Amino acid sequence: MIKVHGRLTSANVQPVVWCLEELGLSYERLDVGGPFGGNDTAEFLSMNPLGLVPVLEDGGETLSEAMTILRYLIRKYGDHPTDPMAAAQIERWADMSRQHIYVPLIPTIFIQFVRTTVEDRNSAAIAAAEAALKQAMTIVEQLIKGPYIGGDALNLADFQIGGLLYRYYELEFDRADLPGLKAYYDRLCERPAYQKNVMIDFWPMKVPGA
Repeated sequence: MIKVHGRLTSANVQPVVWCLEELGLSYERLDVGGPFGGNDTAEFLSMNPLGLVPVLEDGGETLSEAMTILRYLIRKYGDHPTDPMAAAQIERWADMSRQHIYVPLIPTIFIQFVRTTVEDRNSAAIAAAEAALKQAMTIVEQLIKGPYIGGDALNLADFQIGGLLYRYYELEFDRADLPGLKAYYDRLCERPAYQKNVMIDFWPMKVPGA
């Protein structure tokens, strides 16, 4: 059976388990990282020396890095294009999101509003992140070519980008007015696997004074 090492409250674990369920795959998820610990053991570090989640086990092999895991799952079990250029046209937007959506959203906006006290917030960093997200999300809205970025069916870019949208819309910051993106997010919110694995309440992680 496929195993996923990683707590479900992790923004990197969520798209992986969402993808697994949308693909109809059986898997076991183990609570690792954050308050659960377990990511500094010799066994875990042998799978990922960085000590970060998620880690995927499949067929006696292990993988780390959320984007790499998603790409592997879609290629092996999904309907990913076999033509290199067609595959790259999808993968480039998933890869883009790691730098231009994930970085301003999670290490900056999320950390500043959930894990940092009001008096310690970095207003300049927040403003820069808001500007970056406005640019990136405007591009994403243009990629939606039907119900999803993948058209009629979810693809790699949907899992990577869509997996971040719950936090994007739940956090209160200055967002671009993008009705097409919001409608796309609303469609994701109707999917049971998205509700179960991505729409996870993160406010218990809020520090006093944030």
